[in-house]
Amino acid sequence: MDKLLDNLDPSTFTLSAISIGFILSNDLSPAEKNSVGNWFMLVGQILCTNAGQQQVLSNNNQANNINSVKESIAIVNNELNNY
Repeated sequence: MDKLLDNLDPSTFTLSAISIGFILSNDLSPAEKNSVGNWFMLVGQILCTNAGQQQVLSNNNQANNINSVKESIAIVNNELNNY
């Protein structure tokens, strides 16, 4: 799936969603369309929530790494000043 998304331009990606939406809606009743649509929105919300939390954790790790580097630089500076 990674390779597919990496090579797909935004217009084609959007057009594929439009096409799938129309294909799925041809033989469904309004209630079924509503149910399927809500299901897809739930899937999207779960993906967004998961990706958001992954981003928070990644940002926290980067901040911790930056603070660790800053502390190391301060230690090296103190050592150099002692000489």
